[in-house]
Amino acid sequence: MNLKKLLSFISLGFGSGLSPIAPGTAGSVVAACIYYFLFSSFIENYVHFFLFILFIIFCFLIGLYIYPRTVEGEEDPGSFVWDEFVGMWIACIPIALFEKGLPWLFLAFVLFRLFDIWKPGLIKEYDNKEGAFNVMIDDVFAGSLSALIVFVMLLIIY
Repeated sequence: MNLKKLLSFISLGFGSGLSPIAPGTAGSVVAACIYYFLFSSFIENYVHFFLFILFIIFCFLIGLYIYPRTVEGEEDPGSFVWDEFVGMWIACIPIALFEKGLPWLFLAFVLFRLFDIWKPGLIKEYDNKEGAFNVMIDDVFAGSLSALIVFVMLLIIY
């Protein structure tokens, strides 16, 4: 992939997918940092929260568009980490709604990586299928499961 091309730069998670060790984790770290530094302090009301949700949906659609244009025949290469970005941002949804603290972001990150690597149930089914939708949706499910657990924990604690 050519980092000078915008679509490749995005699909590589702004270069994080080129990490020689655990590119998915590197991409998730960059996505968590983007959430923390760009989004967390700006989500102050339900309108901002709704815009964050729309942003995630838009990024999912971007992933569907860039995947077949940047992987050049490879099936779910480790360097394509845009799916991790979307999944990590989904895991951050309850944090955006309730809490802005780093411990919760760290918990969302750990849960997302756990489910993305372990791939329980439905996540594994989609991971075994080919195509842009399946590459993206398994991380959507991993992020959603992480978000659900963080959400329940926040409800219990608050």
